[in-house]
Amino acid sequence: MVWQKEKSLVQYRITNPVDVLVTDKQEVGRRTECLKGRKGDAFTAMEKKKTGLKDVLSVMIDFITTFITTVVVIVAVAFVAVRLLGWEMYSVDSYSMTPAYPIDSLIIVQTVDASEIEVGDVITYVLNEEGTLVTHRVVSIDTSASTFTTKGDANESNDASPVRWENVVGKVVLGIPFLGKPLRYLTAEENRTAVIAVIVGLLAISFLWDRISAVRRKGKEKKITKEVGEEVRGEEIKEIEVD
Repeated sequence: MVWQKEKSLVQYRITNPVDVLVTDKQEVGRRTECLKGRKGDAFTAMEKKKTGLKDVLSVMIDFITTFITTVVVIVAVAFVAVRLLGWEMYSVDSYSMTPAYPIDSLIIVQTVDASEIEVGDVITYVLNEEGTLVTHRVVSIDTSASTFTTKGDANESNDASPVRWENVVGKVVLGIPFLGKPLRYLTAEENRTAVIAVIVGLLAISFLWDRISAVRRKGKEKKITKEVGEEVRGEEIKEIEVD
């Protein structure tokens, strides 16, 4: 800033891209603060402009890891909750119960007493000695023989063999399309090790990424603070008395 003395009037000129002539020390101070504020705003804008591909990738990775981890946790909690209620979860592997339960649907089966099952209920039962499970609808009941006649909704005829009451696993209380296939993969014994490894890996990646992001944010804040300080110091007002 240049002090100019003219006609007994002390004038001040700020060295600035915008040349401003003022005649009051308080006004000089005010405008100096405005200058510093503009510099701070300029660096804030510059910081925003630096947001590029790295920041976009960071947001995407944060979202993906958080989403996958959340889904896995929800599925695990739901699986445990269903088991605690005494229910079972199965996947539909054929088209015999479409459209009610399309292939790859997830069905939840509640254990009930066979005598409580009524015509129209969909039941899951053991078909043979190999333990094959079938889910079909009850179309008639023979209480004297303690058997059910069943039929798939998409089939044209009833099942050939009646279902003995003791072979009934339970009654279907809920079906969710598309979730059966993921359930088969997650619960398959041969995939158990891989599933556990993936879950642990996702949690580890999420934790490490959060730590890295925190360190990067702290470093960026320090850098911006340093740059702003250096720029403001470079704009210090120089006072020169002119006779």
